[in-house]
Amino acid sequence: METTINIGQVVLIPRKYAAAPAAIQQTATAGTASNRTFTVNSRGEKLHQVEPQQTLYSISRMHAVKVDDIKRWNNLPDNTISVGAFLIVGKGQPVPSKNPIYVSESDDEIAKDSVTETAVASTEPVAATTNPANTHVVLTPQPATPAPATSVSDDDEEMVDSVSGAKKIIETGMAEMIDPKADTNKYLALHKTAPVGTIMQVKNAMNDQVVYVRVIGKLPNTGENNNVVVRLSKKACQKLGAIDQKFRVELSYMP
Repeated sequence: METTINIGQVVLIPRKYAAAPAAIQQTATAGTASNRTFTVNSRGEKLHQVEPQQTLYSISRMHAVKVDDIKRWNNLPDNTISVGAFLIVGKGQPVPSKNPIYVSESDDEIAKDSVTETAVASTEPVAATTNPANTHVVLTPQPATPAPATSVSDDDEEMVDSVSGAKKIIETGMAEMIDPKADTNKYLALHKTAPVGTIMQVKNAMNDQVVYVRVIGKLPNTGENNNVVVRLSKKACQKLGAIDQKFRVELSYMP
């Protein structure tokens, strides 16, 4: 490992170190997804809101543009940026969007391949677009009439986290692998209602193993998914110690 690490990068910690409480882990991790979002104004400009610990360099890497371009677009005299400021990080976007658009990481092979197919197969209208500046696939939810309730999980409840005070959704049900042939070193998930970019905790009910996954697309409302609450990448299933094709899990995430 080099001395520099990037936001969203998975860092392995020796097992002898105690893990932080789950609630604190989820609160800290949930912020990572929002770091990788942008909106598009009426002029077709991509706008990124600066969050703590972000630099011009890390933002330029995220959106695949040059630091000098960001400085020129925003009339910045130097590399100093303020938390909360909106920076222009790209131009020429065809469709304005006030809803945050999630930028997937460049090595998310499942995000590039399966998410596009999921967007087509899903009954909920979703627009899949490719950022001209790079090869990331981003999904923008489109307005839709509420779908009828389906029995995707045995239990679904909303509670308030005692540490952060934020609302947290807890679901229980069956999990399956996204695609047994897909090979990625990422912890990824497909879910019917959680927004793309959501970080959720998944616990295997059989052995209490826990993994944190990032939602990269919608789980289609098809017959084979009627009794499935989430589909996980092969890496995530291995982390959970799953031995069956379908296994019971508990999900929790911040809406």
